[in-house]
Amino acid sequence: MPKGADSFIKKITQEAGAAVLKRFGKDGVHYMKSEHRSDAVTKADLLADKIITSRIKARYPSHGIISEESGKSDTEAEYVWIIDPIDGTLNFSLGVPLFGVMVCLTRKRTVIMSAIYLPTSNEMFFAKAGKGTFLNGKRIRTSQVPSLEHTIGACGMSLVSKQMKFLNNILAVAKKKKGVVLGTLGSMAISACYVASGRRDWMTTFAGQMHDFAPVSLILKEAGCTVTNSKGRPWKLDDLEIVAANPSLHKELLKLTKNV
Repeated sequence: MPKGADSFIKKITQEAGAAVLKRFGKDGVHYMKSEHRSDAVTKADLLADKIITSRIKARYPSHGIISEESGKSDTEAEYVWIIDPIDGTLNFSLGVPLFGVMVCLTRKRTVIMSAIYLPTSNEMFFAKAGKGTFLNGKRIRTSQVPSLEHTIGACGMSLVSKQMKFLNNILAVAKKKKGVVLGTLGSMAISACYVASGRRDWMTTFAGQMHDFAPVSLILKEAGCTVTNSKGRPWKLDDLEIVAANPSLHKELLKLTKNV
C-alpha cells in the first residue's frame, strides 16, 4: 500500500467535493459528450478532475490514472487511480443535490481503497480492502433485510435492454410480494453509499463505465454486500454492471438477473 494513501485519498476527494459544492447551482451544462443527457459535462467536472489528477501526479508520479474527464495514463502501472470527478453530473447541472466525487485506488487491477464524498451532505464514505466501510469515520453495514418483500432498491437510470428485462422480472415479483419499492437516484455514488449505509436495501445497474463501477464496488463489498455481475460472478474491473445486496437478498436478486 502506498505510504499515506489512506489520508491522501480522503483529502483529495473532499477537496474536489468542496470546490464542486461552491459551483453547485451556478454551473449548467458546459458541453455534451454524446446526445444522451447523462453525458453532460460541467465546468465543475473539469475543475474536480484537475484538482484530483494534479494531486495524484505530484504525490505518486509512478502511478497510473483513469479519469472520466481527462482519460487514461500509465494504465499498466502496478497502482492505478480511477476517478469520477462528479458522479451524477446531470443532477448537479439541474440543481438536484444528489451527486458525489468518487476516487479509488487499484493494485494489479484489484480495487484496494475507495473514497466517495457527497458534498451536499458532507458525508465521506471510505473503504479499504479487508478493513470495512466507514461513514465520517464510523463503521457502517448494509441492510440486513432477509427477503425482497418490503425492500427499497436503487436501479440504474439507463433503460438498456438488461435493465428493462430486470425491471420486468422484479415487477412480476412485486405483484406477488407487496411492498417492493424501486427507483433511480440519478447517481451511482448516491445509490451505492445509500445501500452501504442501509438507507436502501439493494442496487442493480447494467450500464456505465469503469469509473462508475470501480469506486462503488469496494464501498459496497466492505459494508457487507455480496457484489457480483448479473451472472453471479464476483465483480471484476471489466464488469460494466453490478448486483449488490446482503447475501440473502443477493440470492433473490440473482434469480431476477440470471436471464437478462
